[in-house]
Amino acid sequence: MTGRQRVSAIVLRRLPHRAVGLLPSVGVKRLFVAFVTLSALVVGTPSALPAQPGNASGADESVLERRPEGDWGITLDALRSIRSAGHQDADAWTSAVSTALWGRRVIPVGELSRIDAALQGSYNWSSGQTYLNLDIARLRTVHPELFGPTSVVRTTAGRFRLQDPSRWVFDHVADGLSARLEYPSLRLRFAGAYTGFLLNPASTVRMTGTDLLEEDDEDEEFGPRRVVGLADLTLPELIGRQTFVVGAVGQLDLRDADDSEQTVDSGYALVGVRGPVLGRLYHDLYAVGTLGTYELTDQDGVTETEDYSGYLASARLRWFIPEFYSSRFSLRAVYAGREDTAEDEPLGGLHGYLPVTRIRLGTAVAVPLQNLLFGELAYSMRPFHESDSTRARRFQIQLAGRAFFTTSDQPLRLDPATELEGDEPDAFPGAQTDPDGSIIGYEGVVRINARLFSDLGLGVTTGMFFPETGERGVFSDDREPEFLGRIELSARF
Repeated sequence: MTGRQRVSAIVLRRLPHRAVGLLPSVGVKRLFVAFVTLSALVVGTPSALPAQPGNASGADESVLERRPEGDWGITLDALRSIRSAGHQDADAWTSAVSTALWGRRVIPVGELSRIDAALQGSYNWSSGQTYLNLDIARLRTVHPELFGPTSVVRTTAGRFRLQDPSRWVFDHVADGLSARLEYPSLRLRFAGAYTGFLLNPASTVRMTGTDLLEEDDEDEEFGPRRVVGLADLTLPELIGRQTFVVGAVGQLDLRDADDSEQTVDSGYALVGVRGPVLGRLYHDLYAVGTLGTYELTDQDGVTETEDYSGYLASARLRWFIPEFYSSRFSLRAVYAGREDTAEDEPLGGLHGYLPVTRIRLGTAVAVPLQNLLFGELAYSMRPFHESDSTRARRFQIQLAGRAFFTTSDQPLRLDPATELEGDEPDAFPGAQTDPDGSIIGYEGVVRINARLFSDLGLGVTTGMFFPETGERGVFSDDREPEFLGRIELSARF
């Protein structure tokens, strides 16, 4: 083995200190690696598996003997945070701890291809809620030269993270299949997944009011049951080193509106372009349009449906200056628009952009990506990037300033998880039912990242949200600035 290989999609879960006693012995390590290896071998041997990606001309002579490689490890993450605001009677403290056991095995098949198996489970504790979760369980295969000397076919099956190209529609772990065909000038992907086997505390697939109500319902064991399909075509560096992408996403709600549940089916079309602008200045642009249908059955058994539409546009500039303290600048803008509708429509005119996975923008306060205009200027640096000490070189400072504006004349809806009062999702301190302006507020964030040791990391975050009141804002004078402080520790063994 030449080095430790780590699973990149590690979900931050939390566990109490008493769970440290559950850490495995050396014997468990061997059994775990053997289990992952056996799982990969059960899949079978693909036929005609000829090359490693990026080496279509043949195998590297320095690795004529291709042996299976594997690794396993333990992760431990802890978090402690405080939220404080002048309009609240008391501060809110939260704690979360998580441990995860993961393993990975890479098995060469034939002369050039391979099977990559990964498995990760976690034990989580947060605000008194404890649960075991299967984070990752997937088999990935790579088949170079299957459809020509420059082709690569990649397949993934099991539980893995699935994302659309823009990440503004779907970005979540799910159970499914993915197949990708790659050529130097073309990449084509098809994927399908089911979200109903995800545990309720681990699922952020939240689109309707029913989804939000079930999120804190201890009687709901699993998350919302939805089928998601993705297809996208990428043309790398087509013109002037610009990469173009087009894609489509569809999701089907498998719950029944006859059970007094609100359901929604939706489809999305997206187009994007990314690449260099000049020197170390890069950009990415995405546009997404969506059409969908709400359905709701009331207590009298009357089913009402309503079609809706929405759109999103995002733009980002990134500027890298490695010689100046490894600096990175980022300027980002996102617009999630809505279509004006009549107030007497069956479901209240719920038109607007609605992603499949819940997206919240902000740190001290979280604003849903719906009927929103968002702007962000961010900067990061490593002040000791030329130091002889590895720990000093990894020390990083991040700064961010954000602005939030609503694009709707409806009452503002924030994330209940970041609010300290309110019995209903839209009942927040100082929120006007008929806002005079469109400015939600502004936010400033400072974060420090440090590697105390090679396997121990520390993160400290502070953020302040300044709500806009009066004629230009959506809040009344009852809303005051809100502070967030958070410290995170992460260990990898």
